[in-house]
Amino acid sequence: MRAEDLPSTAEWEIWHQDTFDPDSPRQVEAAGQGLLAGLVQLWARHLFETVQADGRKGFSRFNLWWKQETRSVEIVGDWEGQVRLRQWVYGDKPSTDRKTGDQALLQWIAATHQQRILRGETSAEILTLAKAAGNRQDFEQHLSGKNIAGNSARNR
Repeated sequence: MRAEDLPSTAEWEIWHQDTFDPDSPRQVEAAGQGLLAGLVQLWARHLFETVQADGRKGFSRFNLWWKQETRSVEIVGDWEGQVRLRQWVYGDKPSTDRKTGDQALLQWIAATHQQRILRGETSAEILTLAKAAGNRQDFEQHLSGKNIAGNSARNR
């Protein structure tokens, strides 16, 4: 298998840990194929459940288990950047459905994270850029300017 085929053939699982009840067992919440699809699921869950609308930390922790690589992927980095991304993706929507978020922005964030993973990096720079940005448009420009993301979510 060629290295460039790894992301599209990646088999993954999204694991959930209830941090409120430490005796609660970890559980698989989703599974699928394609690293990008898995990262979209990871970011959606993390931004909706781990990062609360009011900026507090929720009682859910998630990681993606990439089976072929036998490696765990987590979202790491600046908390303020995570809160900003949560606001840009979900806003103050009262809905309890994480599918109501900005799917184009989630896809773009996940694609950027995938590129960073393939280079042996983490999500930290994405969150640093989110913290430094004055607004979503600035964030997208910063991300594009760093050449780590590809096309802007606004253009999709």
